[in-house]
Amino acid sequence: MGTLVKRPEIMAFLDTVPTGGSPTWKIVGNGMTTGSYSYEANETSETYIVDENATTTINSYAVSLDGEMKCIYGDDVYDFINGLRFNLATGSSAETNLLLIDKYDEITSGTGKFRAQQFKCSVSISSYGGDGGATPTISFKVSANGTPKNGYATITGGTPTFHEGLSA
Repeated sequence: MGTLVKRPEIMAFLDTVPTGGSPTWKIVGNGMTTGSYSYEANETSETYIVDENATTTINSYAVSLDGEMKCIYGDDVYDFINGLRFNLATGSSAETNLLLIDKYDEITSGTGKFRAQQFKCSVSISSYGGDGGATPTISFKVSANGTPKNGYATITGGTPTFHEGLSA
């Protein structure tokens, strides 16, 4: 039997200072009770003349992370996303970097090197506010752009460092 994965081991980090040269990775998840990656496969389905059933080809994926977080002023990710909302960011102003880490998947046992992917991404805002008497929320979508860099990440003091390639 395998080992059950715990949700904190499926990690997402945003670069909250995308114009700063080296990424400033901050973990996505404070103030969030749910968050799943969507892969939305682009498929072509055809039935060949020699077959009775269709053949489906996977062409590409549209990877995204849809999130809703409580408005926590002073949290780096909230402040970054709220800044995009406030400025109605579009185009390159709404772009940053996304780092996905499978912390349960150490590439070599005992090394502290976890399988990871780094994407360029766009962040869009869906909604902001909420009900009276409750902490407001901000809903957003992080859309991964293009082909990811596959590699591994090490994490020191809660801060990841990404290394391209799976060997080291």
